[in-house]
Amino acid sequence: MDDQQQPKAKPKKRPDNAPIDALRVLLKQQAIQLTPVVNQVSALPVDDSLEYYFIPMQYMKQYAPYHRPGKPFKNFKLVNYNQPAISLSFFYKHKYSIQRNPTHDEVMLHLRNQRNELLNRSLFEQLSATQNEELRQVDGLMRAFRDNPEAYQACFSNYHHYYRYWTCAYRYFEDTTLTQTSSLTEHLLKHTERIKGQVHERINVIFIDPHYITRPVPNDNKFVDRELDTFPLQLRQGITTLYLRRNPFTDQAI
Repeated sequence: MDDQQQPKAKPKKRPDNAPIDALRVLLKQQAIQLTPVVNQVSALPVDDSLEYYFIPMQYMKQYAPYHRPGKPFKNFKLVNYNQPAISLSFFYKHKYSIQRNPTHDEVMLHLRNQRNELLNRSLFEQLSATQNEELRQVDGLMRAFRDNPEAYQACFSNYHHYYRYWTCAYRYFEDTTLTQTSSLTEHLLKHTERIKGQVHERINVIFIDPHYITRPVPNDNKFVDRELDTFPLQLRQGITTLYLRRNPFTDQAI
């Protein structure tokens, strides 16, 4: 009898990308259109790089296999799983960062990489006058900064890259009695174009409550509208409406 234990198989790595081509077919079948006048939604994003779908909450459980808290898919985002929106707003933001007071080595590495990039390009093509001037400037900066770094102040930033992204602010009911609401904000994924024109497609799914997305929701803790909805007979006269329903403690009809 062989007592040697077989090595345990390594767990399979979860894929980073969802099958969005197949999911897109399903999403287009289930998605509904929202308009700012009719629905509780701000002006909708109009952006060729942004792909999003409004999916009624009754389909939400179908997407449970794609809900991965802590390790979401890179190309498929469930914006508000288990928190269907009763109102929506969209904002366009400029995302950037600033690294102040970088080290001497970090600055030298940046200058060296920029010089090497220009030198490598000059091996295959003639540099333009602007590029030659940039190469001369980088060479001079490398010598000056190496010899006297205290004469300079430096920082790194991607501010002028002007990376912009969409965010979605949504309001949802946080309790089963539909009396308390809360709000959250999530950034949206967008299609990106990389080297040689390759496009990485990304999809956003925004779940909505079809009933409350079409009507104003009162202030928290005030649910008069939901109480009045329990009266099936509504007779309006002027500015006052009479609401009637069958008394559950009697069999006598209204």
